[in-house]
Amino acid sequence: MDEQTKQRLRHIRDATEVNTRHQQGLTRNSVERHERARVQIKSEVMENRQIDYKSHMKWLKN
Repeated sequence: MDEQTKQRLRHIRDATEVNTRHQQGLTRNSVERHERARVQIKSEVMENRQIDYKSHMKWLKN
């Protein structure tokens, strides 16, 4: 392989690694954001003391 081909392949490899890390970061952030949203929803529902939501929503017990 000549030097240009080696350099091109090296750039492609590096770009692929960067893209993979970026995708993993986006996925992790998305999962964390959904978890925070679920906690927020649960706390808002439980804050309403006039209605007993636990008897109607089984997922609140988790």
